[in-house]
Parts: sequence; C-alpha cells; structure tokens
Amino acid sequence: MYKQLIMPLIATQAIASYCLMYTDDAINVPQVSRTANAQIAHDTANAKGWVHPNQDYPRNVWFVMFWSIDNGDYRGLGHVALAFLDDNNSLQIHDSEVHREAREIYTSLDDLYGWFGSVGTRMTFLGWSEGVDNVKIIDEIKAEKVEVKEVKTDKTKLEKYEMWKVYAFPFFVYKDESLNRNIFYRIY
Repeated sequence: MYKQLIMPLIATQAIASYCLMYTDDAINVPQVSRTANAQIAHDTANAKGWVHPNQDYPRNVWFVMFWSIDNGDYRGLGHVALAFLDDNNSLQIHDSEVHREAREIYTSLDDLYGWFGSVGTRMTFLGWSEGVDNVKIIDEIKAEKVEVKEVKTDKTKLEKYEMWKVYAFPFFVYKDESLNRNIFYRIY
C-alpha cells in the first residue's frame, strides 16, 4: 500500500513530444533536478530503486510509468506518463499527447501502444515508478512490527486478589445529580 506524497496537477498543459516536461511540470520538479529525456529519467529512478518492472500498480495514488522507444526518430529517448488505478481496476494514463488535447486519456497499455503504433512507434513497458527526476511522489506504507512479550505473573498474588470478588458497585445519585461513589459491596 502506498501514500501520496505529492499530488500531481494532472490538468497541466503539454507540448507534443515533451512527455517528461509534462510530467515534471505536473509534479513541480525543480529545474535543477530535470533530466534531458524520459530514458535518462527512468535510469535515474531505477538506480534509486523506485522503478518496479511489473504491472502490479499501486491503487488510489498517482504514480509514474516508463517506456522505452524502440525505433524511429525518438529511439532511445523513452516515454513517461502519470497514471492512476482505482479499486475498480479503472486505469488512467496521462501524458503530453493527452494534455495537448491530441487524444483522450489512455485506459490501458494496449490503448497507449495503439496510439503510438499508429505512427509506427514501437515501445516497451519498463515499469511503474514511485517518482521521477529525483522527486518521489508516492511512498510505501510499511507495517510496523509489534513485539509481543510474555509476562509471567506471581500466582500467590493472583490468588490473594481472587478471593475479593466484587459483584456490584451500586452508585447512588443525589438530587443534585452528583454520584456517591463511596458505597460499594464486597461479597465473599
């Protein structure tokens, strides 16, 4: 389970082919931390241990997705997007193409591959990430280990208290609605 550290401004405007700039702008990455392209951003995040090369996406938080671009003019530059998966398995993928209003939000990896494939671009999914360009936007919630210690009791003390069993505490209420807590009964 993950918690959101930075809420992306998804509605950020974008320019064609500037997927990393869109992603960085959406999460407000400082200029000093921005890398030249999505492939470098992926490699940097991967070196930090943030990239998960699987499709076991976190739920109900925004996260980063990375792809390699395997052919054409943009080969080696990579692709990056922001994504969200809810409890109903509804996936949203937002990139510069979506936010320059060239297309609707992607709802699956196949949807994204279809869009880029329509212009002959082949891509490979590299994984999802906890952050990009040195900015972590989600963090894993780790369960704390609770140490349970066994406590030994002195049975002689326990036996002493067992003979004083209290069966009732009849409190009496005065007319001013205050309680008289001094009256109680012990039954032996």
